Amino acid sequence: MKISITPKYNPKTEKEHCCVPAILQMIQVRRGLKFNSQDEIGYQLGLIVPKEKVHLFSRVRTGRMPKTGWGTQSSKKQYSINNYFIKNNIPLKLTIHNTKDIENVSEFVIQNLSSNNDIIICYNSQILFDNGDVEHVSLIQEIDTEKNELTIVDPAIGVPKIRKTNLSRLTRALKFHEVSRTGGFWVVSGIK
Repeated sequence: MKISITPKYNPKTEKEHCCVPAILQMIQVRRGLKFNSQDEIGYQLGLIVPKEKVHLFSRVRTGRMPKTGWGTQSSKKQYSINNYFIKNNIPLKLTIHNTKDIENVSEFVIQNLSSNNDIIICYNSQILFDNGDVEHVSLIQEIDTEKNELTIVDPAIGVPKIRKTNLSRLTRALKFHEVSRTGGFWVVSGIK
């Protein structure tokens, strides 16, 4: 059985170091909400880039590279995604779920997709796809329970936007994500 998010995502490619802003754009487009540029979303999420990349952005910070790598600093309260939603009057909220706290990952994914919640995965792309960033985010678009397969929308530069992975491989990649405390499933739901 296949369970998909409806409507499906319109894949976007991230600007350098902007996987989180690209994901938030895709979520807002899918939900019919206004959205900002990746530069503006990134700035509000504490985007930090190397000095030699500053010229690529209209608004950005530079400084020492964080242990999670260049990009947003959404794990810090002042740069959190929920603060971004509140500041921009976006009727959404984000809840982070660690895989250790989820009894059945397949059921968790099915339940959230069936509830039309967006599921962002925060993972080590080098573990899941053998290349990419140490900390990266993508969206789960679909689960095929018969094949134990997930369809992932990946904003990374130079990779297919639609990727397939095995649920157990994803779970392993999430469990071994030790770069920051934000690894796992980030569920975005509407506020009523």
